[in-house]
Amino acid sequence: MSRLFQLYLIVVFLLLQNIVTAQMGCTDSQAMNYDATATTNDGSCEYATTNYSLQEIAILTTPILETSGLAFFDNQLWTHNDAGNEDKIYQIDTMTGAILNTVIIANSENTDWEDLAEDDTHIYIGDFGNNAGNRMDLKIYKCLKSQLVSGIATAEVIEFSYEDQTDFTVNNNNNNYDCEAFFFYNDSLHLFSKNWVDQQTRHYVIPSQPGTYVADLRESMDAQGLITGADISDDGVVAFISYNTSSGKNAMWLCFDFQGSDFFSGNKRKISLGLALNNSQTEAIVFRENGYGYVSSEQFASLEAKLLSFESAQWTEEVMTDLEDLKLENTPFEIFPNPVSENVNILFKKEGEYQISLIDVNGRVLKKEKYVGNGVLNWDVNELLSNLGVYFFSIKYEENVWVERIIVR
Repeated sequence: MSRLFQLYLIVVFLLLQNIVTAQMGCTDSQAMNYDATATTNDGSCEYATTNYSLQEIAILTTPILETSGLAFFDNQLWTHNDAGNEDKIYQIDTMTGAILNTVIIANSENTDWEDLAEDDTHIYIGDFGNNAGNRMDLKIYKCLKSQLVSGIATAEVIEFSYEDQTDFTVNNNNNNYDCEAFFFYNDSLHLFSKNWVDQQTRHYVIPSQPGTYVADLRESMDAQGLITGADISDDGVVAFISYNTSSGKNAMWLCFDFQGSDFFSGNKRKISLGLALNNSQTEAIVFRENGYGYVSSEQFASLEAKLLSFESAQWTEEVMTDLEDLKLENTPFEIFPNPVSENVNILFKKEGEYQISLIDVNGRVLKKEKYVGNGVLNWDVNELLSNLGVYFFSIKYEENVWVERIIVR
């Protein structure tokens, strides 16, 4: 037996051993059913109700009262209106919501534009709104970003149908073949249905090149509402925005730690955003950077169109640091005792400035404090923590941030 073949057998043995010993389970420490022994995420994580308020940036005015899609690239935020409006997209100011530029999309028609997507060179406009469930002319318009500066961009056309749709009977707001959300990922366009009947969403995939296609059905998720916008961040977090007609509430879904492009195979966390009375009817969502992004809402009844913002990193970034990793990183502090019942102490080992945040499992910052120097900071947790359970300390020192879990009991 050759030495090379022996090495090959050893590698195969180690790989098989790793597969056998891999522990499936919930690997997100913020989940209620977090399994510290799990090494492979199986998408089983369950989360406590998480409430969050979008931050209002601006009230939107004519002509973008029916904003329906968002895209962000080159430090520019773009939107468009939905059915019955002009074949135009609009660049809007991220601080005031004011219109900065207007671009006519030639070779297009706004039958029911519902979302925007983009890749390195092109912007995509989803003309796939289908409230009645009977459209047989679903399209996506593809335009070069380089043409936007001229004020006119000529669209190429992608046409498609759904592989599982056979019934085209008119069922206004009572069908499962409406669509208002998509994004570009790994050379393909990923579409997500707005299911009026069962409140789920289905994930379809089509090529991003002009042509006529049958959309490939991949997976589905219980959205508990109507999905109206989607985006994927640079670090692979998928966000959906939705509303529920029964409760009148808005929600954001975050999908992360998934396998390949099976976005529903990993963690699926619902963030409750409160009533539409505060947010209006949420229609679009887009990431900017580091978990920060924008949501737009259209004018609905007496509710005004709005540009809002969100920050999602607190729910998707790794919030557990292994103790061995802490030792290797030579952490400049020590938290004790843990678990804690009355007081928690933070020993700062190195001279310098520390930024300390105490965070609950819903991502809410309970307290922030700055400590300068070295020594011990003592906190009475009874004054800060209303419930027993898991909390997190986030401590920044110089350019590094550590997050450590504490248990209150």
